[in-house]
Amino acid sequence: MTTTPSDAWLDTFPGPRIPDVLAYVSNTWDWLRNNHAEAVAFDKGETELTDNLCEALEDGARRRTHRIDCDFQAETWELRRHPDGRVTRAARADIRVILGSPGTPHLVIEFKKLDGTADGHWRYCFDGVNRFVEGKYAIGHAHGVMCGFTRADLDDQANALATYISQEEYARRLACVANEGGEIVLLPSSIDPVMAKFDTNHDRAGVGTGEPILLLHTLLHCPDRPVANRTSKSKKP
Repeated sequence: MTTTPSDAWLDTFPGPRIPDVLAYVSNTWDWLRNNHAEAVAFDKGETELTDNLCEALEDGARRRTHRIDCDFQAETWELRRHPDGRVTRAARADIRVILGSPGTPHLVIEFKKLDGTADGHWRYCFDGVNRFVEGKYAIGHAHGVMCGFTRADLDDQANALATYISQEEYARRLACVANEGGEIVLLPSSIDPVMAKFDTNHDRAGVGTGEPILLLHTLLHCPDRPVANRTSKSKKP
């Protein structure tokens, strides 16, 4: 089974569009680290980090400078109508990227902190990736993005995460679809080989149209809180 983006998706997010967005996210994160290091240190909560990033992404002057014509919305609800007419809140997306008029495809970016532990990897997968798989996020859309905040070396963390997801039990629970070579982790990314560390493809039988979703996995370096410089006071002669 392969992911086939809809015509509407390709019209809204043509080939270079997702890489443009992810490059802008990375550049904006670097700006935050350089100018507000304490505000985006690893000890901050996930919501605080993503809200801080989303505010900077939505800044009009910055978007014009980077020629980004998207809107970035934080903590938006996915609403679902049931057969009996009730509407419930399915899940709340960390950052939703919207391009164009209402009703066009959107790109959901879900964030998780990765502290290098198995628990961090579990939350990334089963409180993050599975939200796309279960249709809580991006129902009817062909792509989504998982982004990890990490203190570790980005390549080391990506390798650890890829190994975790590739375990047979976890790959099965996440409905991973292997490629023709039997690989769960797809390298390089087919959509953004620069910013995405790897892709994973997931079956979504019974969700929307039943089409699979391709997730791009990317990482942002989130260092510990900087240590304030201490200067010793000189003694009076």
